[in-house]
Amino acid sequence: MREHKRLGGIDLFRGLAIYAVIILHIDESVKVMSPGWSKITDFALFAVPFFLAMSFYLAINKLYLSQSSYPLRSRLLRLLIPYGVWSIFYLIYKSAKYLVAGESSKFLGLFGDPLSLVFFGGAAFHLYFLPLLSIGTLLIKLVEFLSARNISVRKLGILALVSLLIYEVVLLSGNELKTPANVAFEPLLAVVFPGGNSHPLLRLLLVVIFWTLRCLPYIMVAMLLAHPAVNQRCFKLINRYSLLWILTFLVFNTFGDLIMPQSIYEVSRGFTALIAALAASTMFNEYFLIKSLGYCSFGIYLIHLFFTEIFQSVAIRLYPDYVHEAKSIFLLLASMIVLLISWGITVLLMQRKNLSLILFGLKQQISQVADEQSIKKDQREPSATRPK
Repeated sequence: MREHKRLGGIDLFRGLAIYAVIILHIDESVKVMSPGWSKITDFALFAVPFFLAMSFYLAINKLYLSQSSYPLRSRLLRLLIPYGVWSIFYLIYKSAKYLVAGESSKFLGLFGDPLSLVFFGGAAFHLYFLPLLSIGTLLIKLVEFLSARNISVRKLGILALVSLLIYEVVLLSGNELKTPANVAFEPLLAVVFPGGNSHPLLRLLLVVIFWTLRCLPYIMVAMLLAHPAVNQRCFKLINRYSLLWILTFLVFNTFGDLIMPQSIYEVSRGFTALIAALAASTMFNEYFLIKSLGYCSFGIYLIHLFFTEIFQSVAIRLYPDYVHEAKSIFLLLASMIVLLISWGITVLLMQRKNLSLILFGLKQQISQVADEQSIKKDQREPSATRPK
């Protein structure tokens, strides 16, 4: 069997995005931010949109090419099992941390919102991404329904615009998900059902609705790009103007908020990063370190907050004024150290196959290797042989 090759640009941007996530979290204890650091964190906010765009595009592209049923159950298990395991890990870690420090109020606060602990990543704030991605994974079944009926590019474009418009209205009206309270549609409830978020089932439903409205624009745009009538042309443009697409990502991610509505800016960040990643794949061959970083990115995402908090605790003890005088270069270096440690531990844990599956959903990443191989195949196929 011929070995599947990964796309080097996708792995590179996975690594950049996971480093960006660590940058966003490394300053949790810092009370005063420099203007330069604020610009760095603003740029780093492309990470979650990129991960959403990449995940949905790879899944939908494979769905179009294989024309087989979407493996919903296995995809969900490979998200939800690590979500449960890491929720328990962070809950135990934080409980021990607060008990040792004598912070009984924080310890009790951990268990004060069971709904958040179970459904919203309440054990550690970064875990919210897994239930969010799970909602998007469920919505892929909608894509399967639409693709089976050979929906046209024009209709997909309309659906993408409508989903973006709805998401924009939700954001402009302040009905987005509020953290750390983990409530959604507060302004709407204030008018029609004051105190509605005090009802657990209604609160859960409203958060799921918001996550659905957030994922739908990504899914519709991903479906548009993966459509057989568009995909081949898209890759020709990417291959021909690789540097231009990378520059486009840099410009959109830096200045897009000045000219774009919030919803379009968010989604465009994700997809310009994705296209830049595909473009970068045409410019260099895969390297072992980049391949490893991309392969371990999901594990790094899950484990990095543990080492981030350890670093912050040590930094405050060694240098009490750290929270007031942390310089940008110091925070960037600290982020790199956390990345390297998290990467190394992830590599070690992945050596055990069963443990890797439970902790990191390894088979999900293996399937994404196949997705990327499908993209390579798609780039080589003439349009006459493409699925209609």
